[in-house]
Amino acid sequence: MTGPAPGDRPPPLPSLTALQAFEAAARHSSVTHAARELGVTQTAVSHQIRALEDTLETALFRRSPHGISLTEDGERWAAELGVVFARLREANARLRRPAADARPAVSVSVTPSFGARWLVPRLGQFLVTHPEVDVRISATERLIDLAREPVDIGIRYGLGSYPGLVTVKLADDALIVAAAPSVASKRARWRVEDLSHEVLLGDDHPDAWGRWFRERSRRLPARVRQSQLTDSSMLVDAAVRGQGVALARWSLAAAELDLGRLMLLFPRLPALPTGLAYYLVSTRASLRRKPVAAFRDWVVSEAASLRRPGG
Repeated sequence: MTGPAPGDRPPPLPSLTALQAFEAAARHSSVTHAARELGVTQTAVSHQIRALEDTLETALFRRSPHGISLTEDGERWAAELGVVFARLREANARLRRPAADARPAVSVSVTPSFGARWLVPRLGQFLVTHPEVDVRISATERLIDLAREPVDIGIRYGLGSYPGLVTVKLADDALIVAAAPSVASKRARWRVEDLSHEVLLGDDHPDAWGRWFRERSRRLPARVRQSQLTDSSMLVDAAVRGQGVALARWSLAAAELDLGRLMLLFPRLPALPTGLAYYLVSTRASLRRKPVAAFRDWVVSEAASLRRPGG
């Protein structure tokens, strides 16, 4: 049995992102409202619609200073896509709705280093005070799309610009100089010049040690030995094991400092800001669920431990 002739093959589907942008703009008769619903910029929606028009080789909207209106072809596409996306939205809500006998759960996305060093060690406190709630932790460096993936809360490390999401700043982060007691005990009082005799441990912050020395009106010693570990959690592990002096993120080293497995070498010097901070993000829809709101409130309360950088 032979397959269909090349001329009988259906054309490839247009981009689903472009179709979604068009459907939202057609339903609202507004690019602005579509962008707000989709959590993107107006420019992004307009770009997707024009790309769809290029693919379909037809104009879908008439554009004027007063707004947009559908062309005849646009009306036909809008009628079909309205049914398709309405069914998708209904299926999404129905299939993601927990069963009546299911335990309430909160799904959380967090970077592996922060999850292991800060969130998980404290998680037992939430589980004790909320025994009815299950918590699912997804440790990943990937930026989760909370509007489209089954994740309720994200804890992100960045600049704080997360359009379309409810954002709570937890704490700024800073770099501190720390070492294991076996290293710290070499000197009763450390001076900046003493670091030239040590292995300096750093992560992937650009020129972090150079910046730290410049803040002290010094230059990074030309022949100082350095070891870079791009995973910030591994950097803390190396310092705990006495492999050198670390310029570590306060957020990841705080627990080891509290336990005495790391010590600040310059407790009177200010920490070096990273320029980044931790943010808790979620959608408004997720926060309407009591378990999600409770977890959000608990994390915000616990974040007080992140706001105590030393030197």
